[in-house]
Amino acid sequence: MNIEALYRITSHNQIVEVDDVSTSLDKVSKKVVFFEKQLPENKDLGGLLRKKVIGTIAVVDSFNKTEIKPFDYLTGAENRLTVHLVDEIDTVKAIICQPEGFLTFFSGQCLNIERKTFRVKVVTLSDRAYRGIYEDKSGPKVVELVKEHFKNLNKSVEVDSLIIPDNKEDLIDVIIDVRDNKWDVLITTGGTGIGKRDITVETLESFVGKQIPGIMEMIRVKYGKSNPKALLSRGIAGVMNETLVYTLPGGVNAISEYLSEIFQTLDHLFYMLNGIDNH
Repeated sequence: MNIEALYRITSHNQIVEVDDVSTSLDKVSKKVVFFEKQLPENKDLGGLLRKKVIGTIAVVDSFNKTEIKPFDYLTGAENRLTVHLVDEIDTVKAIICQPEGFLTFFSGQCLNIERKTFRVKVVTLSDRAYRGIYEDKSGPKVVELVKEHFKNLNKSVEVDSLIIPDNKEDLIDVIIDVRDNKWDVLITTGGTGIGKRDITVETLESFVGKQIPGIMEMIRVKYGKSNPKALLSRGIAGVMNETLVYTLPGGVNAISEYLSEIFQTLDHLFYMLNGIDNH
């Protein structure tokens, strides 16, 4: 898509055409809107867009024929823009984006669409599975269900899995790698009980900045009614920087139960974590 015209919303709520424009999260615009082929005719367009905290407007020749979805990226400037909303304003197609950093736009500039691939790290904690004494079935079950879930949402996903022993230092190495490389989701299985080697929850708690207690509490209560042993899991859910974290028990049946509940809010949490209003 090529930019044909650029506009800035002034402090007087006016839309002024400009030759080029710079934008950033901290200095100028928190969001950028792209219209296809023309500006809407709404007389109060500036007021409408201000409600969405937008200060930069671009009119492009056309959007790519492929579907554009939230979390995709527009590239071609110095940094990427993350797509927050795909909508119509006064029947004109619009894409509302958030810049990752400082950007400069100019007439004739070409922008491309880059698909978002969600990345999920799956970690099995088990001394015996790590030593090959028995086959790990919990990790592959998580991988299977995660891939199925994202396929049903028509979203691209990359899943990486590994087995480590019930060892704090080994788990910390994985956690730091996931955090620093900004994986979207970390799911662990095993180590949520009260045994001496069950170290998953304590280790992750020190890295999780915000816990989401309601998810695991609801799961324990729901399945604990028919199976009191389900109440004994100490698993947590939360956010580590930009990564959603879930600690699951090691049983295959428990994994299916937990993920069936977790998947109900996972997509909405992606929106929340990225500051996107999906209502």
